[in-house]
Amino acid sequence: MTINTEVKDSKTEGYEGKLSGIEEKFQSLSGDDKLAVLWYVYDALGETTIENPDDNKESDSSSDLFGQLKNKSKDDQLQFMRDVLSGESNDATSAYQNLSNTTKVALWYRLGQGMAEGSVVQVPSDYSLPDEAQSVVSSLSEIDFEQKYNFIRNVLLG
Repeated sequence: MTINTEVKDSKTEGYEGKLSGIEEKFQSLSGDDKLAVLWYVYDALGETTIENPDDNKESDSSSDLFGQLKNKSKDDQLQFMRDVLSGESNDATSAYQNLSNTTKVALWYRLGQGMAEGSVVQVPSDYSLPDEAQSVVSSLSEIDFEQKYNFIRNVLLG
């Protein structure tokens, strides 16, 4: 199954109920717990794929920024992701904010792939999700792929 990464302004039909509650729980988590939840959701998607950003005409921007991030230290990569999720304004997040919504999603897709490959900082192997974050992951495990994708897109784009 391939899901198109094109971002639309309106939320998916039927999304308001359960998933908006999961989004609210997610937003109440710490920055590191948010990153861990995003990783677990990405990892749980497994073999299911979304549209490859390289097939998208806007992919050059996400590819360029991903290349820059990949060449940074693991600490700098982590700080970038923390800053994006917290809304921190700096040079790196400014480049991110200038991307289109579709390109932002493509960048996070690339970051997830980089984490899986080990070229981007990973969740530490001894990391344990707190109960609140585990509740979000459990709730997300009960929904279908497209709803998981919509969740990821909406929490990344605010």
